Amino acid sequence: MEKRTSMVNNLLQLPHEVLHGILIHVAPTDLAALRCCHVLDNFINHDSLLCKEIYQRHFSTKLEDLIMVEDRAQRLLRTASVDRCSSNIAFLDRLIRAQKNIGILCNSSLFEWATDTAKTTTRSHVQHWSDVDQLPDNNSSEDGNDPTFSAVVPNRENNDSELGRAVLRKAIRVPHATRLQDQIHRLSAKLHCLYGVPIQRLQVPETPSSSLRPGNRSDTEVDVHPFARSKVYDLRQHSEGTLWGPFVGDGSQNVDWEKIEAIMIILDYNIQIFTNKYVTHGSNLIPPWDRPFVGVTPHSLNLRPAELSVERPPSLPLHLQDPYDVSGTWMRVVCFLDYRELFTFNFSEDQPPPGQPRPPIDAEEAIRFIVVKLQVTKIEKPGEDDGQGLPVVHFKGSSYSALPPVDVNANSKIRGTVRLTPEGEVRWTTFSVFHGEERWRSEGIQLGGVQAARGILGYWFDKDFDEYGPAGPTAFWKVSSDPALPEYDIMEDL
Repeated sequence: MEKRTSMVNNLLQLPHEVLHGILIHVAPTDLAALRCCHVLDNFINHDSLLCKEIYQRHFSTKLEDLIMVEDRAQRLLRTASVDRCSSNIAFLDRLIRAQKNIGILCNSSLFEWATDTAKTTTRSHVQHWSDVDQLPDNNSSEDGNDPTFSAVVPNRENNDSELGRAVLRKAIRVPHATRLQDQIHRLSAKLHCLYGVPIQRLQVPETPSSSLRPGNRSDTEVDVHPFARSKVYDLRQHSEGTLWGPFVGDGSQNVDWEKIEAIMIILDYNIQIFTNKYVTHGSNLIPPWDRPFVGVTPHSLNLRPAELSVERPPSLPLHLQDPYDVSGTWMRVVCFLDYRELFTFNFSEDQPPPGQPRPPIDAEEAIRFIVVKLQVTKIEKPGEDDGQGLPVVHFKGSSYSALPPVDVNANSKIRGTVRLTPEGEVRWTTFSVFHGEERWRSEGIQLGGVQAARGILGYWFDKDFDEYGPAGPTAFWKVSSDPALPEYDIMEDL
């Protein structure tokens, strides 16, 4: 006991420069544990250089990796010729699957939230087991390396857990740390959306604890869809600034990739449940994000060539003047909560403070598959708030329920527009018209750009922007350039 006390005193009596040199090699989670000592807590709080170096060691590399991979993905996907497209996609797939890079797909705030929740739960269980001097058997699975991410994702190194982030955001005063972390979140979500194959489950290692005996460290598996569902159905994010769509809230029309990521995850979860029961492989009901990077290159539909320019020869038919290739048959999926659950989730008395997420929700959703047939009606020059590279295309059409076969809310007329946002993304706006009156509206972004086969992901909502909803996720992708495609061709694989 005397020896241990002497060691502590010697550590605290070291010159600040030496103590600083020791602590920069300490992991963020262990640095948080040191705050139980008043002297060390005070030192950590006031050593801004230490805080900066800890951040750079454990977190800035993650940002640099994300920027590198995202930049390479954009260059290879957006500028690739048709001949090189397949090889570029294969290269990017190998790059992401590499052990050192695979974790960058799950660094958005959604996965951070799910990870922290699992770790908090695990720590409470470990404390209970420690109190009764019993630890569970080690039943953890090996590090997941499933190439399809259908079950488990490999563990992340340097994971900024709840304690680690407490150090960085509270004890450690890193200038612009929150801004950098937000950039990590956005880039990771965008890469996940481009990659596809939505990650539905995480394997989260326990936070190391001195109460754990060697060989008894287990992993916790956490489903991601309850957290994605909470984000998708949180009506607070629908506002005039977000256009009630998958955009950031400043009115700029810039895409909020974390919203798109949550939409993709929850739609994929519901589609998987449905198709595993009723649909054979190769059906048009299977979304185009089931393979890595497929369909996120411009013109990957390969249904007809198109020259991109604002001005078009007026003698050509409208569908040939259309740079977005709107005319044709599309498959649409819509999900929604029971309205009573949606209302309770958003407006019950027990609500989180502003800026805090609502709790994860594990509720069953309804799903509808809808066949949509569209044709171009008008092409005009872009407005002041639009991207100027391409015209605005207006369209109309009709929709009918594919599954279930009868749904009066799915059978309607359709009208809408396609345009570029100021940052160059392809924005789709649709209205569902019943008996001449608009009822539902949707806002979405086409992943991959102009004529990309991956399709459009976004939100549907009440056309009057009712703050009480309803609202939910939607996606649609093109299955044919022939708007007269008969029903049996759409549903032939069922």
